[in-house]
Amino acid sequence: MRLHWLLPTIKGIPVLMYHKVWEGVNDRLTIDPNRLSRQWDWLKKNGYHAITLPEFIIAAKKGIYNKKTILITFDDGYTNNLQHVYPLLQSLNWAATFFIIADNVDGTAEQSKHLTNKKMSLSELKQLDPTIIQLGMHGYNHENFSKTSVSGIKKVIEKSLHAFENSGLKYHKVLAYPYGARPEKKSDFAELKKWMHEIGMEAAFRIGNQVCKIPATDLYEIKRIDIRGTDSIKDFKIKLKKGKLKPF
Repeated sequence: MRLHWLLPTIKGIPVLMYHKVWEGVNDRLTIDPNRLSRQWDWLKKNGYHAITLPEFIIAAKKGIYNKKTILITFDDGYTNNLQHVYPLLQSLNWAATFFIIADNVDGTAEQSKHLTNKKMSLSELKQLDPTIIQLGMHGYNHENFSKTSVSGIKKVIEKSLHAFENSGLKYHKVLAYPYGARPEKKSDFAELKKWMHEIGMEAAFRIGNQVCKIPATDLYEIKRIDIRGTDSIKDFKIKLKKGKLKPF
């Protein structure tokens, strides 16, 4: 029995989090392109519009946004996003944010032998129209920040920034925490947030499975909603309003 009715409805912008798109596969991290298309067709028919990352940042800071606004994000930079997501966004005249692991930008990453896990190369990333796809950071080698010292996290972010700066790509100084993980100690996290603000990082995204309040409570803890390939359209509609399917 679903208990989503026990969850509060939060006014704000749903930030949808996806990963891989692959034909015939629907699991925790992968969604079939036809199922993805059905989700987005439903959104379009019901008046939703996917905005750009800069538009979202402005809304998060100033608290001004249109109803039925969403932000779409994809983590890790899989090649299948180029094959399936990019054309779909073009057809809808929508935007999305791709959070890219930086060692794929500077070419030092080892490519997976599994096609579903293959990441976009620098040349492939350069094929993306920056008015449709905005690029953000997702660690240098998808590090777990809950198991990394603050000084170590700072080095990861600096290395990632360096990779993007030298790539020729248009990117945004925005981070999606790999695994959604942050420093567990409050004082460490506070130090990291202060440092990110000082170096001009605009925002950082976690998971959280709630609609993002507008204006954002904390620009370095923006919550996203985990959309899975196993979600039915009914599940998808519930998550859009409630963030998750059950309260516990």
